[in-house]
Amino acid sequence: MAEPVVPDEPLPPDDPDLPGDAPVCLIGMMGSGKSTAGRRIASLLGRRFLDADRELEARCGVPITTIFELEGEEGFRRRESQMLEELSARPGVVLATGGGVVTVARNRELLRSRCFTIYLQAGAAELWHRLRNDRVRPLLRTADPRARITELVTVRDPLYRASAHRLVRTGRHPVERTALDILAALPPRFHPAATSP
Repeated sequence: MAEPVVPDEPLPPDDPDLPGDAPVCLIGMMGSGKSTAGRRIASLLGRRFLDADRELEARCGVPITTIFELEGEEGFRRRESQMLEELSARPGVVLATGGGVVTVARNRELLRSRCFTIYLQAGAAELWHRLRNDRVRPLLRTADPRARITELVTVRDPLYRASAHRLVRTGRHPVERTALDILAALPPRFHPAATSP
């Protein structure tokens, strides 16, 4: 199956009326680097880093895979939405979300209205390269995980774009490069220097 053509153009400039301590939220496909880049960005900005999936696991006391097994994707999405509702209200954080958070309309609304949201975009081939040995993620437990990644990229790309204020391409470069690209995408008031005398 040919890889879908995913637009490379950035999102139109969009600077929402949010305070400089509003959450910085990273969205994108599993394997796009949200958690790795998020930790680095949080360090550079002097913010606390939160991973929505890890927070949900801590709250439930079981791995994401177990939630999927017991409650199905619908049950997981419900819990994920409740977690986003809570975490997106916290100032001064960098938040990495799960890849499917944008499939729920209310979540897209929260990402646009409460957070400065950045879409970390990666193509299906790059994601497959990163995830080909993954045996944990529930949505990749299929007969053809590579085709599943391609399908998810095709369906979700428009949803990520509808939820984000900026787009940052991720590739096979070091996380430091991705972190610097994210920093460059943030309006000046989100940088620590903006609050200095």
